[in-house]
Amino acid sequence: MCFAGVLAKMSSRYLCHRVVCGIALVWGSSFLPVPISAFQPQAKAQEAAVQTSARYLISVHGLHALTANVAYRLASNAYSGVAQVQTAGLFGLFVQTDMRMQGTGQFLPNGLAEPAQYDSAGSYNRAQSHLHMVYKAGVPQITVQEPALDNREDVPPTERAGSQDVVAVLVGLLHQMQTQKQCQEVPQKLFDGLRLSTLNVRNTGFERPPAAASKEWGQEAWTCNFVLQQVRGFKANSQLSKLRQPQIGRVWFEDIPHIGMSVVRMEIEHPKMGHIVIRLDATPTQAP
Repeated sequence: MCFAGVLAKMSSRYLCHRVVCGIALVWGSSFLPVPISAFQPQAKAQEAAVQTSARYLISVHGLHALTANVAYRLASNAYSGVAQVQTAGLFGLFVQTDMRMQGTGQFLPNGLAEPAQYDSAGSYNRAQSHLHMVYKAGVPQITVQEPALDNREDVPPTERAGSQDVVAVLVGLLHQMQTQKQCQEVPQKLFDGLRLSTLNVRNTGFERPPAAASKEWGQEAWTCNFVLQQVRGFKANSQLSKLRQPQIGRVWFEDIPHIGMSVVRMEIEHPKMGHIVIRLDATPTQAP
């Protein structure tokens, strides 16, 4: 109960963004059909791509705090994905968060994602938030940001250039593993509308996931370690903030029968929240 009280004092908006952008994740849920028709540049390229849906449980210090329902379509050269993250368990008694993120784009020859647009909207203890970005020449342009930026350093367009949103980063990793059986070990940038972070990924071979992560779908997983570090977009007077520290994590991929390569587990050490685990709750489903 004491731990839940501590979490409740934290910004639920911050918790949701950092867990998800901390990579939380991945996509899915049969309740969240991906609206391909809304994204015309990718629509034709994805007509034959099936929709994969899955549910992930997000725990902080061993306590179930959030649930992410995800759905995505990955074609050979394009993608679309949507994730809905909601508070759950004991944490949900203190904080109510319901956040929806979606994005579309294409894949570059090296397997990295090149986003076209990104949108996130939701409520955090009755406070509404909405962000919409479109990408022009590789630079994310914010067209909607509610509430407006306040008491936080700006991230200029020159520094945003070449950055990706969280959907693009995650589907990019999954696409690389599906097509190349490895993660691209090139420096990447993540921009969530407020914060700019660097992301470095390293392939670390095969291993069996922790017992709690591996169910009926596999015995061995491909693994990649990553380091995520915020570099811009800090709040004012935060020179000594723990958020300037690198966040170290690992992701496990398994080739699930009849589904294909999927993220089954992710762990990250957050400088303020501590140990975060994101794990696949059940075998994903697919539909046309």
